[in-house]
Amino acid sequence: MRDTDVEQRPRQPFLIRNALIAHAIAFGARRILDDGLTSDGRDLLYKLIVRACRGERVSIGRELPLAYQGASLKIEVDGQNNIPPSGPTVIIGNHVRGGPLISNGQFIETAKQGYDARCDVQEEEIREPFVIMQKGLGGWIGKRYATGIFYNIAANSLDCEIVERPRFGKGKDKKEFEVVNNQRLRSITFQRIADGGAALWLPQGAHRDSDDFRFPERKGTGFLTKIYNEVPDAQLVPVRSIPDSRGNIKVVFGPAVDIGDVVANGGINYFAQNHIVPLK
Repeated sequence: MRDTDVEQRPRQPFLIRNALIAHAIAFGARRILDDGLTSDGRDLLYKLIVRACRGERVSIGRELPLAYQGASLKIEVDGQNNIPPSGPTVIIGNHVRGGPLISNGQFIETAKQGYDARCDVQEEEIREPFVIMQKGLGGWIGKRYATGIFYNIAANSLDCEIVERPRFGKGKDKKEFEVVNNQRLRSITFQRIADGGAALWLPQGAHRDSDDFRFPERKGTGFLTKIYNEVPDAQLVPVRSIPDSRGNIKVVFGPAVDIGDVVANGGINYFAQNHIVPLK
């Protein structure tokens, strides 16, 4: 069990928890996230966002998937039997556009499949995978500020672990893809994994082309090494998200890999090329 008194995230600010403000945020967020949801799906999403703004717990793997049932954009899943039924686990995938909820459906569906597969875990908090998410989006200052508020609300309510927005350096081909800043991940993240939890992590930090499997080496291998030092028996589950031309997405899980093998053989890009890329 993790110590709930250590590194507690602050509650939502009182202003956000105000009923009128919560409903205003929910109204705006629902309009942004509505990628062909049904009427019932829109209503449920609205209610879940209001609950999140009020500081209530919302399950990412059990409640949020209901919001996109019947949506015009679909998510297909394959290989979910590869997710270990228990034990320290990190699900690692590529980061693409596609699927419902303006591409956020791939996070939610992956968490759902992780929860369903981890049937040997009795405690709900440990059974459900937690997402490692960034603190808002980049861009102009208003966008960074507004999305930072919303992402903090989501992190608190969904029990995610949050990191600073990535700053990207340039690779050898002059394209921006390498994360160069310290992202300030809480140390309790490693304890959650050590306690038998499952994390969901998309290290690329931004949407990429579906055939772009370059992963940020400093950020990715550094994080894997820290996990290995704390949890040497952790299993890594590769997951590949594959969008189609109509905006739907397929999520494919591969066989779990021992973290020690990945760290010893080169880290995150070894893992990506040898375990994520082959998933078709």
